[in-house]
Amino acid sequence: MKPYKKLGLILFLVCLAGKAFALEIEFISNGMGGIDGGLLGSFKTEIEGIHDNPQNFIRGFADASVFASHGATQRAYGDYNIFAFTIGPMIGFRLPGSLFNAMGDIQDTADRLEREHDLKFGVNIQAINAEVGINISFLVDRLYLGLRFGYFNLTNDLIENINFKILHTGMVAHYRLLKGIDLGVFKWRGITAETGFLYQKTTLGYTYVLDGSDSSGFTAKDPTLNFDMQVTTYTIPLEVNTSILLIKFLNLNVGLGTDFAFGKNDMSINLHSPIYDNSDTYQGYLRVKGGGKMSPTILNPKVMANLGFQFGPVLLDVPITYYFTNSGSGLSAGVTLGIVF
Repeated sequence: MKPYKKLGLILFLVCLAGKAFALEIEFISNGMGGIDGGLLGSFKTEIEGIHDNPQNFIRGFADASVFASHGATQRAYGDYNIFAFTIGPMIGFRLPGSLFNAMGDIQDTADRLEREHDLKFGVNIQAINAEVGINISFLVDRLYLGLRFGYFNLTNDLIENINFKILHTGMVAHYRLLKGIDLGVFKWRGITAETGFLYQKTTLGYTYVLDGSDSSGFTAKDPTLNFDMQVTTYTIPLEVNTSILLIKFLNLNVGLGTDFAFGKNDMSINLHSPIYDNSDTYQGYLRVKGGGKMSPTILNPKVMANLGFQFGPVLLDVPITYYFTNSGSGLSAGVTLGIVF
């Protein structure tokens, strides 16, 4: 089977899921005729191995949405005086094994799919995110509030056969448990606790055009296999972070926490293709239906680290988070540019 070579990484796991749970293709006749078995057989050969309801894979993309929902985070700069603004991308991965094993051997992943038919894997990309933070210590001492927003729309005009749209919004709050110390060349920013509520909606679509003709004389019109995901996640983060600023420009952050996640990923796989004979007479249509719904993993413990550089009010930061999950792991990473006052 060859479709996965064109689908790429996003649908790689679905297309190698094994014949035991393969999609089925049906011919629905107009009641007046039929089609040669050769055309139907060629379609079956082309789509065999695509899982009809890959539940782990569906959940993997829901988890990846949760992991990617921390773009433009200000967790490493929790002691600004008045105002902070950050912007940047974030990518999240749900991996079927440990970070090093899952990323190290693609062939082993393919072999596992042949044995297990379905794996927890997913990807989500927040290409554009922003957070506006305000120090409201004039109301509640040591309390900071932040508003987040992200939007990105990738159409198949830019990447053939792929549509990707994402909307992200939410509010976060962090409280300085300890204020820290400032010795000039060394500054400890103290310890902060953070929580919030984050909403993310991801629409992902991929179309794969099948071969619609063979030597039998029957022709399928627009034989396109459509993969669609509607991922909606609600994330409540609980985090504790601490940071240090060395020689006034090198910023290091570490933290622990967990993400409580809710929502669903609704995935569909479908095809509806009219069939005509060599005299252009309508014979019926071919139909494929598959997919399913899964919610994200509810509890997602994590460790966090940031490497950043601050030049006066300007900051450049690289946030990385590793998730400990059931039957695998997760990873998110991004780049953040911002200003703090």
